[in-house]
Amino acid sequence: MKSPASSVGLGSEFDDFLFAPIEERNGLPLSVVSLLARMDLDPWQEAASLAGLPAEAAAQRLTSLLGLLPDPPLQQPDPRATAARLVQLLPRRPDPDTGRLQGSTASSGATHARPITRGIFLGLYLAVMLATQFVIAHLERARADAAHTPAPLTVASQTPPPDSVK
Repeated sequence: MKSPASSVGLGSEFDDFLFAPIEERNGLPLSVVSLLARMDLDPWQEAASLAGLPAEAAAQRLTSLLGLLPDPPLQQPDPRATAARLVQLLPRRPDPDTGRLQGSTASSGATHARPITRGIFLGLYLAVMLATQFVIAHLERARADAAHTPAPLTVASQTPPPDSVK
């Protein structure tokens, strides 16, 4: 089964936002992804929509969503503050006028480097593991061959020992 994120080409750039805790009730965190799912909204599409809005408009939209929570214990005492905090976690698209990002996220610059670095480390790890397996198999075979090979026979000399002089 395809996840909603893969069907529309959205990826992990929204993870910080979607999996951010809104609050904790009875030891269980309520995240943005579960909030949006409870409201029958696709979390990745909603995150992409919010990320495309200016920060103030995104905060207003998120405030209205927080106000629509059907369960009174889940309703936020200050939905505007919560929405403003969560909007800061959204990745921002470049502003067409300046070319700069509309908002700043700490991880946005490292987002592309992480998969490459992980791939390099995974490749190195696999190479070391394969080399280790090869060496172990080679040593095991050498040990097994040594255990099954009979000791070389020594042939006794046919000449009698020299007589001692009397």
